[in-house]
Amino acid sequence: MTTLRLSATALALCLLASAPIAAQPDTGTSAKLLRIATGQKGKGYSKLFADLQVACGAQIPMTEVHTEGGLQNLTSLAANRADLGFVQIDTLQDMKSSDEAIAALRAVLALNHNLLHLVARTDGFTYDGPKRVWPLSPDKVNVVVTRVSELKGLPVAVVGSARALGRVLDRRHALGLQFVDVDTDEQALAKLRAGEVAALLSTSGWPSGPIQKLRRDAGVRLLQFDLPVQSPYQLMRKNYENLDAFNHAFLAAPNLLVTRPFTASGIKGRAVAELQACIRKNLVNLQEGEFEPAWREVKDLAGTHDWPRFPGTPGK
Repeated sequence: MTTLRLSATALALCLLASAPIAAQPDTGTSAKLLRIATGQKGKGYSKLFADLQVACGAQIPMTEVHTEGGLQNLTSLAANRADLGFVQIDTLQDMKSSDEAIAALRAVLALNHNLLHLVARTDGFTYDGPKRVWPLSPDKVNVVVTRVSELKGLPVAVVGSARALGRVLDRRHALGLQFVDVDTDEQALAKLRAGEVAALLSTSGWPSGPIQKLRRDAGVRLLQFDLPVQSPYQLMRKNYENLDAFNHAFLAAPNLLVTRPFTASGIKGRAVAELQACIRKNLVNLQEGEFEPAWREVKDLAGTHDWPRFPGTPGK
């Protein structure tokens, strides 16, 4: 009988040991880890994240979530796949009615401006001409594009946040553009070189990694932005000496670093506040050290372009 009781006890202990343990709240490093949605590697948002990691990574653990850009950053935040993300204010305003989780996002910091880069082939875009009505009608038509207004009715490849911005410009200025959505600047450039589109549209802080890689003999040019500019946009002039583009006019949109609406006293909320304070503390070093020139555009630590602020932002 004793042997049976011992066997039953041993069996119970084995079953208890093999039973799944109830999940416990993670209050360690992994819970404090901030997932920050950026964009394509080598472009503006990803470069800003790299700077943040250098300046604040030892104090606040963070990891990068690569996306197609600001537009996908918003959907990633809404789906809880990221905790913070970079986005243009115009994209944020346009998307707030699409998802209450996007409308609930809070601004951590106003950053630099994203520039709309438009690239076309120097030898122009060739397309099928109108149906022949007389013998000398051309089978093909070639148009050399030098500015945005000359893209009317033509196909364009759009990347990241330019997928939204391009369509806004198309509606405002009745351009009749034919949009080809692609995932990366490299895919857009391949379509441009193959003659499938007349131009590529891509947004990035200055300087844009993919644009900076282009050479003078690449057979492409940057297009001047010559359409009327309305708030929240402005016209900015920058240089790309690799393409002999000097005093070049770009459409610019302000960027924000935004976060999900974490409770200020919670683990994630405290981590976001620590990151916010760390950026303020290190801003001079970020602006004067060997970091992205985009940090020099950060002027107003309290301003958020009228978007609701995350608790703890200066001025709140």
